[in-house]
Amino acid sequence: MRIALVTSHTLPEAHWHDSDAAPLAAELARAGVTAELVPWDGPGDTRWTGFDGVILQSPWSMWPRRAAFHRWLDARVADGLRLLNPADIVRLAADKRYLPRLAAAGVPTVATSLLDGDDDLEDRLRAAYPRRSAARRSIVVKPVASGGALGIREFGPEAVEAARAHAAELIATGGAALVQPYMETIDTHREYGVVTLGDEVSHAITKAAILRPGSDQRAFHPDPRPVTLTAAQIDAVQRAHRAFLALREGDAPPYSVRLDFLVDPASDPGFLLLEVEAVAPVKFFALHPDRPAVFARAVVRLIEGQAF
Repeated sequence: MRIALVTSHTLPEAHWHDSDAAPLAAELARAGVTAELVPWDGPGDTRWTGFDGVILQSPWSMWPRRAAFHRWLDARVADGLRLLNPADIVRLAADKRYLPRLAAAGVPTVATSLLDGDDDLEDRLRAAYPRRSAARRSIVVKPVASGGALGIREFGPEAVEAARAHAAELIATGGAALVQPYMETIDTHREYGVVTLGDEVSHAITKAAILRPGSDQRAFHPDPRPVTLTAAQIDAVQRAHRAFLALREGDAPPYSVRLDFLVDPASDPGFLLLEVEAVAPVKFFALHPDRPAVFARAVVRLIEGQAF
């Protein structure tokens, strides 16, 4: 059995790194599977049809090259290749316009407004600011398609014109932008990342806020730490996961996604969905060293047509 762990020829930022591939490949080898790290944007001579399955491991150069990546994805579907996260899930997760759809379906999410034109752009940005009593009263303007905080910027109330200019640029280049209030709860409660395996929660981490006041630096998943979820939190994750999958076109089971949440002490169970990463989610195996073996066994079962 041969598995392609799809990566990038060059990652968008020099400090980005894929620390999950090596432990997963080692466990696959122990299971008798050959795992090869292959760039999606390589020289073009890769025989993709020689692989029994494909895991989108770290193809993160796709974010500034989305059209090329979707052409590559379409070609792999045409090849009949087994994508362990099916193409319809990848396409859905690659565009954060799913967030307003999830909110409309009743999933507690961080308040998100879709900006897709110049009409009332400044007014809509002003309306997104947190209440005046907020300690960090700012908004976050982001692309509808991005990873690793690429293109994301924070603006205080004195910088509405800069926010409008950034949103207009994102709309011009990507067709739309998103605006959210800065949720200062992340500064005190951190961000939760919850990794699934099939339909079940596998493990979780917390990490520090990426956006820092007065700094344009974007750390890659800063200060990750393992965490144990409560039963109520697990239930909230599973409900959000089911709602996300209900938006898709197909029905093949996903291998793994990561759902990111912010803490909301005013609600029960206290989670607001920030995003669903199902293109190539970092799984933080270094913090949960027992999980690569479990994931490797699941890969073998999937390729062999068995259930999780």
